[in-house]
Amino acid sequence: MSYKFIAAFAAAALFTGVVRAEPAPPPPPAAEAIEMLPIAFSPEGLSGPGGDRLREAMEQAQFVALGEDHGFAGSPALGAALAHDAAAIAERQDAGPLYHAVEVGPHTVAWVAAQLETGGLDALGMGLKRRPWAMPFLSNVEDARLAAPFAADGRLWGIDQEFVGSPSILFEILAARTKDRATRALLTDWRTKDDAALAAGKFDAIFTAYATAANFADLRTRFAGDADALGMIDDLAESTRIYRLHSAGQNLQNNEERSAMMQRYFLAAYRAAPVKAPRVLLKMGLNHIGRGTTPTSIVDLGSMLPGLAAANGRTALAIAYVPLGGSVRQLSPSPTAFTKVAPYEDEMIGQILDAAGIARDTIPADGHVLIPLAPLRHALAGKKLRDLPPYARFMLLGVDYLVTTRGAEPATSFESWTPGTR
Repeated sequence: MSYKFIAAFAAAALFTGVVRAEPAPPPPPAAEAIEMLPIAFSPEGLSGPGGDRLREAMEQAQFVALGEDHGFAGSPALGAALAHDAAAIAERQDAGPLYHAVEVGPHTVAWVAAQLETGGLDALGMGLKRRPWAMPFLSNVEDARLAAPFAADGRLWGIDQEFVGSPSILFEILAARTKDRATRALLTDWRTKDDAALAAGKFDAIFTAYATAANFADLRTRFAGDADALGMIDDLAESTRIYRLHSAGQNLQNNEERSAMMQRYFLAAYRAAPVKAPRVLLKMGLNHIGRGTTPTSIVDLGSMLPGLAAANGRTALAIAYVPLGGSVRQLSPSPTAFTKVAPYEDEMIGQILDAAGIARDTIPADGHVLIPLAPLRHALAGKKLRDLPPYARFMLLGVDYLVTTRGAEPATSFESWTPGTR
């Protein structure tokens, strides 16, 4: 067939209005299903459809990061189940032991690990009995129970600043390392003043007796030649300085510098691990493990984890434990106790469900559900997502899975701990 014939045929078709039919556009993709999968957890691992989903996601994960709203028993219970299954996966894949990173200072965690390794929960409970304010989170029985199997062999990592109450432990340790009576008396005086302020709930009075560069320089002189003591003094001085930024109203700088410290501590522990690309279970506040800019306007530890894992051909899994309702343990200093149990008022999950048109009573009053968050955030993309409160939006964008319930139970403080209880 000649080119002249083809050209003539095309011209005739155009002239007579003959138009080649175009294929119909493909139908739009079906909307992703928003799932609520029943999940249960125990020290023996995850169970239920939600447990199966998380365990599948953990197969490729180097980091399993559990973010929480603090003060619940369910979060460390979920952490214990995640630890069980993650350790089994790591063993099967010949990846070495599992490590556990917590939102507590490294020197305080060293003290905790020593208590747990020598006397278990009883020893830790007795050590905290007279100073329930000494640290956050590991002062709750459930969190300590989660941490206990990691106490040996340096597998428990403290990666936060030293807490405002930590001098009640750290000054005691320093006092035991010196034979100088004047130094011991000075540390006792500082510790006593801090303890009194904390017991009375006067948080603005903490550190006032000693938190100056000159006092920490003097303390360094008193411990010259003691490398461990000097490291503790320097880290406590830095933590104190960061806290004082918050007291001065410099909250953004406070959060930036605290996050930088947490990332530095995490990387130091990570590099010191005797195995390449160690597997780590992290459990801390949701702000710290979510990806992206946090509601405090910083980029926190959680944003570092995916790239670190990807460099090793792995993933970083982010899970939030945030109840819709129930009870919570809160700080509430009084003459008789440092904490109390209070009703929990959700400020995050309910508004997400409302925006998605999901009835709140879809969440069980008892038991837990796992909600994969990608379909939910895709369903709310656009104005509905922008209109959510900052914490809710951050969780939807920066976390993979949510575990929630309407019947959350409060954590158990060591204040009410009875030795011998399990």
